[in-house]
Amino acid sequence: MKKLKFIITFLLCSLIYTGLKAQQSPKELFEARDFEAVIDTLTKKSELTELSLEELFYITKSYGRTRQYSNGLVFSNKMTEEAMRLKDTTNLLRAFNLMAENLIDLNDITKGIEYCEKVAPVFRKKDSIEFQKLCFKWGMMYYHNYEYKKAHETYNKITLPKYRKLPLFTNNYALTLMGLEKWDEAITYLKKTMQISNRNNNVNYSNIGFAYLKQEKYKKAKIYLDSAISSLAKNENATLYNKKNIYSNYFLLYKNQQKLDEAAEYIDTIEAVNEAIFKQKISEKIKALETSSKQLEFANSRETTLKKQVKIIDNRLALAEKQKIWGAFLLVVLIVILLAVLFIFKYRNIITAHVQIQTEQRLLRSQMTPHFIFNSLSVIQGMILNKEDKKAIIYLSKFSKLLRIILENSREKLVPLKEELQALQNYIDLQNMSRENSFKYLLKVDENIDTSSISVPPMLMQPFVENAIEHGFNTNFENAEIEHQINFTDNKLICIIKDNGLGIYASKSGKKSKKSVSTQITAERLKIMSKELHVETGLTIQDRSEFNEQGTIVTLTLPYKIEQEDA
Repeated sequence: MKKLKFIITFLLCSLIYTGLKAQQSPKELFEARDFEAVIDTLTKKSELTELSLEELFYITKSYGRTRQYSNGLVFSNKMTEEAMRLKDTTNLLRAFNLMAENLIDLNDITKGIEYCEKVAPVFRKKDSIEFQKLCFKWGMMYYHNYEYKKAHETYNKITLPKYRKLPLFTNNYALTLMGLEKWDEAITYLKKTMQISNRNNNVNYSNIGFAYLKQEKYKKAKIYLDSAISSLAKNENATLYNKKNIYSNYFLLYKNQQKLDEAAEYIDTIEAVNEAIFKQKISEKIKALETSSKQLEFANSRETTLKKQVKIIDNRLALAEKQKIWGAFLLVVLIVILLAVLFIFKYRNIITAHVQIQTEQRLLRSQMTPHFIFNSLSVIQGMILNKEDKKAIIYLSKFSKLLRIILENSREKLVPLKEELQALQNYIDLQNMSRENSFKYLLKVDENIDTSSISVPPMLMQPFVENAIEHGFNTNFENAEIEHQINFTDNKLICIIKDNGLGIYASKSGKKSKKSVSTQITAERLKIMSKELHVETGLTIQDRSEFNEQGTIVTLTLPYKIEQEDA
């Protein structure tokens, strides 16, 4: 009897709690930080009627708080369109800020900068508060795009005293000062941030350590980095990016002091964090896809397929992790051998430079695949939300083929030219499907070349094709064309990539070129492969304006190996 009374009481309490929760407004649920309930409530309501601007604001913010940034981008778009339709300026400016917020969270920096520059003139003097809120995101986008001077100028537009006293301002302002290499002033603002707030002290300690490191004050740098590690251990909410920042600064500290053994220990630690970041992004993307399926019934059938693809990726990653253990062991052995050779034959400077090139290349390539997969999944989700079923299926098919080739070739020093060209074609197709203005891609291979029997290093040509697309053609560029030629003359395998885009002089003007680092590493990689394979290599990049033409021309003399067929 007592058990029956308990069960009845429990059920009544549950019903009362559910009823009360259902009666709460989205604003009350949001203020109670029950973001999932906000999303669930407003998603159900959107199936019956159009959401108000206030409701669109709360569902967009809730998606952002639950790290479902792609969905947040969709609803900030809807809020913008509705505010423009109703001519509601106040909510339009709020929508602009939400759009910028989601773009920076999605790491779509280039698009975010273009968006902020486009909407900034809309703000009036009386809208200064909303404009200064926009400057917080806008300045950070410039910072992440290595445009430190513009970032500094944008943060100086934040004049409201209460905003300039916020930890968010002092911390981000310090970062822009670090970008401008104003180390002492940056340290002052970082310490001011720590006085205002105890949050993320591990990050502030790490940044102060980095500033001292750049001033070659290695003892002070070590003290603050040790404090960062100590603070990190006490902070349960520390992100993977916090950990990576600290480990990277330790790596730079020991590398600058030529302590290669200590520096090498942090390489594997950084790679492990990169893998964890990759898995976290995949999990967030899966969660966003699952939520999107509640809004679009037809997406249910696609959801199962996507989950299977992710499972395949996880299985392959598990296999890759095992291979990395052996790779790490071999790397340690290689470093020991190199140090011994340096000591005996006094070639320390030459071998140190070689180790540094290999290390930087390995760190860059460790982040390439996660970034590619994350962006591709965002494109697929966008197609699903826009009801482009057939296009999404075709894109997913090409994406899976390209992903398989990349994963299979990631551990190979040389791959057949035929497979490399096939991967490049898949990449071109994916880029064309995700762009508003498509471009022509013409591939011309010398008929004397047997693409199945000649092998080349993977991922040498793709970065230059990507640069042509990302930096050569802007959003409104029409009649874009990339011509790709491969010839074999005088025992040289020559690859020529021509585009009719803006040209390297125009694309570099006004900002630092991010591709210069990867170009330098590619050049060093070509030199190393040239010695290993005993063939001539080379790399030249020219603006076609030198020949009274438009665009850029890249000439690569590729390292290669001809596989002998079995008799």
